[in-house]
Amino acid sequence: MPKNKLINTQSGIIVHNYKIKISGVKKKIIYHFSDLHLTEYDSFSNEAERHTAIEKSDFWKTGREYFAKTYNEPFSAEQCVDTRTHFANLLSEANNGDALIITGDVFDYISGANLRTADLYLKSFSKPFMTVCGNHENPKEIPDNHIFSKAKNSIQILDLGDIVVFGIDNSKGNILAEQNEQLKKALLLEKPVIIAMHIPVMTEENKDKFEKIEEYYWLNNKSAAKEVLDFIDIIKENADKIIAVLAGHLHFMNNSEITSGVTQYVSSQALLGNINRYEIGD
Repeated sequence: MPKNKLINTQSGIIVHNYKIKISGVKKKIIYHFSDLHLTEYDSFSNEAERHTAIEKSDFWKTGREYFAKTYNEPFSAEQCVDTRTHFANLLSEANNGDALIITGDVFDYISGANLRTADLYLKSFSKPFMTVCGNHENPKEIPDNHIFSKAKNSIQILDLGDIVVFGIDNSKGNILAEQNEQLKKALLLEKPVIIAMHIPVMTEENKDKFEKIEEYYWLNNKSAAKEVLDFIDIIKENADKIIAVLAGHLHFMNNSEITSGVTQYVSSQALLGNINRYEIGD
């Protein structure tokens, strides 16, 4: 597995750096974060929205500390700024790369203020990006007139020239047969593929750790449908075409091989400013 170098930037965000060697691909820098859980209110918010934002913000002040300390991850005063500040700093860091992939839970819940905040920051982001839904983001609740609206699609394709990012909405803990068919088609494009999704796969390497947490946190749990197992088989059968699988949801970092040559990178919580940086290419 590629070695990680941790870079703690002055803005308080933590950059986890990985090098992925792959022939025939011009060197690219791709950033990836997950689980920001925005809980915003603004001058347009009514009292109910304001109350919810304050209540949820207080909850995550404790929640993010719990995950960091439980899984022995960095936790400092610099990281305990509000999520809106982290959002701005994460996007500023990602502007140094060629693309950004967000694997869900930008929002803790869908609201007008959260959507307006995402619009404000993402409109000024200058690089190609993709964001897929997390379990806190019900596609049915997302209006059509926002930048985040693309996340409503069960499948997304981001073409980066000699790499394709295949975004798949597995936020409900399942995979659809149609999604599997579209993935097969993407793998026929003769371009290496990065798969982006929210809920990760339990692998042989992370099995011991995953079995200590709720099944809710991984895709191929005991109640997984056939389509989920088919999805994993597609990955295994096309390992030579897949660069990596990117996910989130856990709120702690976890990297493991789904099959030989295909590493699943689970980004830790952006709530504390964590972001992955991948150097991909020759």
